[in-house]
Amino acid sequence: MDSNQVPVKTEGSTPEHPSIKAEPHDGPLGVAGLFLQPPQSHASPIPRGATHQVGAETSSSERATIKPDPEVKQDEVPKPELEDAVSYLEQLVTLNDLEKLESGVNIGVTLLKKLNDVMSIFTHPDLDVWAKTAQEIMERAKPTRTVVGVVGNTGAGKSSVINALLDEERLLPTNCLRACTASPTEISYNYSDDPAELYRAEIEFITKEEWVNELKVLFDDLLDGNGGISRECTNADSEAGVAYAKLKAVYPQKTREMIAQGSPEAFANEVFVGGVLGSVKMLKDVTAKGLYNHLQRYVDSKEKITGADHKKRSTSMEYWPLIKVVRIYTKADPLSTGAVIVDLPGVQDSNAARAAVAANYMKSCTGLWIVAPITRAVDDKTAKTLLGDTFKRQLKYDGTYSAVSFICSKTDDISVTEAADSLNLEDEVSESWDRAEELRNSVKESKSTIAELKDRKAECIDRVDDLDAQYDTWEDLLTQAAKGKTIYPPSLNPQKRKRHQKPHGSRKRRDMSRSDVDDEWDSPEPDSSDKENSQSDETRKPLTEDEIEEKLASLKSQMKEMRTERRALDGQISDVRKEIQTREAERKEILAEIKLHCIQGRNNYSRDAIKQDFALGIKELDQENAVEEDGSTFDPEQDFRDYDEVARSLPVFCVSSRAYQKLTGRLEKDDFKSDGFISLEDTEVPQLQEHAKKLTEAGRASHCRRFLNDLSQLTNSMKLWVASDANQTPLTDTEKRREEMHLRKVLIELEEGFQMSVREAVNLLEESLEEHVYRIFDSSIPRAVDAALPTANGWGAPRALGGMFWATYKATVRRAGVFAGASGPHDFNQELFDPISRDLATGWERAFQRRLPAVLDQFAVNTQRQLRAFHVAAEARARKRLTNMAGITTLARQIQVHIRTLQELPGALRTTITDLQREASREFTPAICGAMMYAYQTCANENGTGSYNRMKLAMANHVENSRHTMFQEAIDTVKAQLDVMCHAVELQMSDRTETIFDAVFSDYTNVLVGRRVDRHVKLSSEELAMRADVNDVLECGNSMFAPLLGVPDAEDPEKMDGVIKAEAPNDGAGTARVEDTDEDTDHASALAEADEFMQQQIHAQSQASESESDP
Repeated sequence: MDSNQVPVKTEGSTPEHPSIKAEPHDGPLGVAGLFLQPPQSHASPIPRGATHQVGAETSSSERATIKPDPEVKQDEVPKPELEDAVSYLEQLVTLNDLEKLESGVNIGVTLLKKLNDVMSIFTHPDLDVWAKTAQEIMERAKPTRTVVGVVGNTGAGKSSVINALLDEERLLPTNCLRACTASPTEISYNYSDDPAELYRAEIEFITKEEWVNELKVLFDDLLDGNGGISRECTNADSEAGVAYAKLKAVYPQKTREMIAQGSPEAFANEVFVGGVLGSVKMLKDVTAKGLYNHLQRYVDSKEKITGADHKKRSTSMEYWPLIKVVRIYTKADPLSTGAVIVDLPGVQDSNAARAAVAANYMKSCTGLWIVAPITRAVDDKTAKTLLGDTFKRQLKYDGTYSAVSFICSKTDDISVTEAADSLNLEDEVSESWDRAEELRNSVKESKSTIAELKDRKAECIDRVDDLDAQYDTWEDLLTQAAKGKTIYPPSLNPQKRKRHQKPHGSRKRRDMSRSDVDDEWDSPEPDSSDKENSQSDETRKPLTEDEIEEKLASLKSQMKEMRTERRALDGQISDVRKEIQTREAERKEILAEIKLHCIQGRNNYSRDAIKQDFALGIKELDQENAVEEDGSTFDPEQDFRDYDEVARSLPVFCVSSRAYQKLTGRLEKDDFKSDGFISLEDTEVPQLQEHAKKLTEAGRASHCRRFLNDLSQLTNSMKLWVASDANQTPLTDTEKRREEMHLRKVLIELEEGFQMSVREAVNLLEESLEEHVYRIFDSSIPRAVDAALPTANGWGAPRALGGMFWATYKATVRRAGVFAGASGPHDFNQELFDPISRDLATGWERAFQRRLPAVLDQFAVNTQRQLRAFHVAAEARARKRLTNMAGITTLARQIQVHIRTLQELPGALRTTITDLQREASREFTPAICGAMMYAYQTCANENGTGSYNRMKLAMANHVENSRHTMFQEAIDTVKAQLDVMCHAVELQMSDRTETIFDAVFSDYTNVLVGRRVDRHVKLSSEELAMRADVNDVLECGNSMFAPLLGVPDAEDPEKMDGVIKAEAPNDGAGTARVEDTDEDTDHASALAEADEFMQQQIHAQSQASESESDP
């Protein structure tokens, strides 16, 4: 039988301790030798005896300590002659550096693989056991999952926030017209190394049975009393409309007549649907966009197509009504540490399978993120109402208030003017606003200046054109003069040259500009020279060539001046434009800073308001529960917890998904302005990403320490096994049997102490449940019985008095009392249970979040004290007799490993209790639902005239007849679940302490007594070689952890005390020897100091534990 498997004895049996037997054994304690068998462990049910209080002055488990050996005087215990230094692995376990711990796990996996490689070479039963243990530890190296549920109302932007969190533009399905998240979507890290599946997804579909059950509900909603399609099917918000949309999505070819004539079983058996039901569709792609497109085909619906487009609707089957859960795997950095994000659509889904999946996720959530638009988060008091009192109360049952984070989305949706006014930010931004206005006016003036400069430039152009025309004329005159013709000055042209551009500027300026040009001459009309030359010589004086050339030179000079002036104007215009750009950029930056200031102001205001609202919501619930529990003792001035700390500890993130995506270069097709967000940190998405990683830190650190601690225990045990029969002080057979008897005595005391601690802890658990939970059951049942009938009558009351519309009433009873329609969610079972739920919430929280953890911590303190006392007693006797000093040091290290295991045990037990109590707290309403099922079925079967009145009458009659029994039955169901929880905790405590006891028994027996009674029996050369090889790996493995502790040059693994050396036998027999370490006094001194340090550490921890247990 496996040493870890112990027979369960019936209650009342007395533990029997076997006598010492000499018999062959093939287990890890030895081979074919005589050994001391471990006393048999007993995991009998704990007797329910007298009460005990945590922190009591002296508990029975504390009294069950190891008695000191009368033969050993504590002040005469000799110091060891040989000690080993504390291993690097054991030092690593005590660190708080998560990065080093995780690196240590990776090194540990490498070490275990090397050990397995060496052990696989040899055939030996001991190695088979070690190899199995090593493989089990390697399996525990896999990263842990931290599930974070994301909840929020439709349109809150959950999917957009998650996409930004994952650093993807589109991975989760989103739709601006309708809600896409109809099923839970789980997103976790993709550990695949296949480049073809950088993005993976699994779509799990509901089973055939689940689809048949939903089809029955859909048919009931859709068909009227005559078996035809209800006229309400055209109303998309009605129950009939929703049912019709789902049926048409999956069966697009079905006409109304075909649906009316069909049956759920026939529809579910159709081939194209049957091939999907119960299957899992695997998708993969190398890009997020590619996977998104694949997913969109399955998860999105086209049910909102209306009008003329309805005729164009695709006749292909849609899959979204058949999906149970979607799992997406991506290499997003925020998920790399084990965070699993779950987008939850809500637990009140019309599909029971999806609702169950969502509910299971809620039970397993380590963290809970609530998303709401920042524009509604404060006004709607989202943090205070927290999605309803029932949801808030369930958080109290689950103990997950501390795990809640709040995310305000869409922070980019802001009116700066309104925000500055409502947040009283005018004084803070007035200077910036004045500067922005000054810059705006300056830009306006500069633009006017540019307009004037452009006018002057246009005039320059006109003047250049005029001068150019005159130059052409005078150049023609010079040509004619050169030919000997008599040339006269051109006459003034009364007809001005037409301008191609409308003049700008004032008329005065234009006239002044004209004066710079020759006042006497103007551009002539074509062929004017002939007319001029033909005029009478008496009126004009002929021109000489010199005069013409002088005139041409003057015109040329004027044109040069005009061009120079035009270039100067171009430079001025350019300079002013640069000034405008600079001022506009400065103004834009100032306005962005103002917007950022307003955004951050609103964020800070919202953050503080949400924190206060959250704490106030908890306070109101606490006070409500206190009044319900005992109104005569309720004191409104007394706080049940530190609500200021509750407010401070709530993480609130105000994020803009769109701004983050825009700043990272995405949303290229969207005309979204990210003004107001200067850096990525302003969007608070990076902070949310870091928060997702930090949520996993506590679990990862605990996981790493457990792995490294288990590895340390394995390597220490293997070192003891390697060195067994090599370092013992040579004792006679009689002396060995005497030591054996003493060790057996203290081992029995240790086992009895462990068992007593388990019994006490479980008794205290049950007493806590009786005091804080079961007593409230007894007092609250009468109130629930009294309130049941008025509650049921209220469902059918007139709508003006809060009653339900008949169609909603019927849809609710068809779904076993749970329905979420256009009028909101309804849960008849929860409403019936509310009187008990309100009373129970505080007591349940007090028991599971305060009392039970204290019991578990005290259990760990007691068992640690017992283990230390055992080691002190065993060590004192061994030192007195100089028995295997090197082995004693290793045992001291091993005890530290076991103590760390016990320190971690309350955390593991709390996890077990949390899982089981969350399961139990959700069993109330299913039990009530079972008791109400007859009424639901009766009401669902009612049709025709007067059916609503008959439904209400049937409901009232059933509640009246069942109210005296159904609440007691529900409570009995939960009590049974809590009994299972107590038994599971008892079993886990017993298993863990028995495992430690078995390891202690094996290790101490090997070191202090030895496996073999006949000390003349020698190990074979083959076994010596095997142990030497294993020892080499262990020593080299220890040095592998040195760099993590800042030790670059680890000690040579070959220099090790107690290494078994195999010598070539001269007489044909294998012999074993121990390296002589007495020659190296410095080394022995260092080892002695290490042992003294180890003993001081054990003593210090023992004193600390005793001080913790003092009242």
